[in-house]
Amino acid sequence: MDFQLVYFSGTGNTKLISEELKKRLVHQGHHVELLSIEDVEKLAETDFVNKVIGFGFPVYKLTYPELFNGLFALFNEKASQNPFFLYCTYARFTADTFYDFASHLDEGKYRLIAERGFKSPSNGISARLAPDEYEYQTVMFFEDDITAKLDRFADEVLQNLEKEDDFRIRQSHALVGPLRAKITVDVEKTKYPLLQIDAKRCIVCGICAAQCPVENLVKQEDSIQILDAENCLHCLRCMHHCPQNAISFGKLTRGEN
Repeated sequence: MDFQLVYFSGTGNTKLISEELKKRLVHQGHHVELLSIEDVEKLAETDFVNKVIGFGFPVYKLTYPELFNGLFALFNEKASQNPFFLYCTYARFTADTFYDFASHLDEGKYRLIAERGFKSPSNGISARLAPDEYEYQTVMFFEDDITAKLDRFADEVLQNLEKEDDFRIRQSHALVGPLRAKITVDVEKTKYPLLQIDAKRCIVCGICAAQCPVENLVKQEDSIQILDAENCLHCLRCMHHCPQNAISFGKLTRGEN
């Protein structure tokens, strides 16, 4: 069986889970291709026909990363009765992430066969707290027995593929989901109000600009230009890759990586 794992990874957790799932599927004799949604050209050229598609992403603001919104039309155009499964990484809750994502896929072209979340370290405020602080200790870890959970998920995907061609799992969502998501967005704005670069620390190496998945940072001759300081993706990849700890998203994220 041919699998394509189409994923986005902010700071590396989802990429790691994608690689681990690939190992398990390959071990059982299947061909697996990893496709980052940041490689738009490759994604546009990829054939989805007769493939099992896995979509992977981190949970941002209790839902999937908005970077996917520009790709659902492409996913639906490429699909033709594709079985698919969803997996995510999350720090605290998965909420309605899977339901939100699947609602953008054409049910006539896709059928959902499995979904699973994997508790992973946070990439946010907690990552810059002292290791002995309670909030750090409650989110900065992979869940216990994650290796066994990955094994079970790979097995579940393969077992459900063997069921009838019309088999699909049914999803449910919380009625308060939209309200909860809106409140979360407002809370996020207080936690990460502004993308900032400390000019005294910045050495203009350009790593942050090269890593930004939405090209919100631009390397100039003597500085890094921020195109939109308030409405970036908030993947925080730039903050974690900066060798000088020069990047923050407000006072709560100032500190050492």
